[in-house]
Amino acid sequence: MSDSTGQNTMEPKKGLNYKVLLLIAALAVIYQTFNYMLPETEGELSPIDIVFTMSIVTCAIASFIVSKRYDHSAVFGQAYLALGIAFTAYAIGDIIYNFQTTVLKIDPYPSIADIFFFAQYPFIIFHLIRNIKFFRRKISKVTIIWLAAIPVVLVLLYSYFTFQQEGYSLFDYYYGLPFVAASATSLSFAVLGMQVFRQSLLANVWSLLAVGIFLNTLGDMNYYYLEIFGLYTRTHFVNVLWFVAPLIITYSLYRHYKII
Repeated sequence: MSDSTGQNTMEPKKGLNYKVLLLIAALAVIYQTFNYMLPETEGELSPIDIVFTMSIVTCAIASFIVSKRYDHSAVFGQAYLALGIAFTAYAIGDIIYNFQTTVLKIDPYPSIADIFFFAQYPFIIFHLIRNIKFFRRKISKVTIIWLAAIPVVLVLLYSYFTFQQEGYSLFDYYYGLPFVAASATSLSFAVLGMQVFRQSLLANVWSLLAVGIFLNTLGDMNYYYLEIFGLYTRTHFVNVLWFVAPLIITYSLYRHYKII
């Protein structure tokens, strides 16, 4: 099947550059090493915070570049515009979070930043569905079942581990619940997209995208679980997941840009 650019996206897949993946892995190690080494001074902006924000901004810019390239496409232009808006919202939320921490000297959780953090999910889901619906008109009942099962299972796991511990905050549990559910839903559609495109020219693009969204979902689940018990810190491994996820998605965008 081809989109309005006239390119056939259902051709044999092309390989990945594993040097890029090794570079991303190395950046993750360097990031976390410096995260531990730098003093965690409350109320001060760390270089790590800036690097973290830049990874999100880079992903947003890459999304808009891909969207611009396919602005006459029946699907890609809209889909990647939505992805760019998603990561722009994410970046704005992160900037507000840091501003509240370093300038206003207030606890950024919960706060107005969460509006922008949550806003990323509907746009990511739109991006995924827009692509999937164009290339697969019908979805089987079995697919619908596991599509719904992924977010349900992840929400149940989030709930189970919360209530298995003492000292949990019901407010923080319910506050984090829609974030976990929305993030898990985006993962569900990413996995579906990976299945739809598994034999196509975009197979590796969607595999990378799914891995990036998986890491982001894993980070979200851990973060909101940690906040229930007041255990989140800047040096926690959850930040590496959040840092790497947009880098992998940026690479998937680069692959899409070069392939079609």
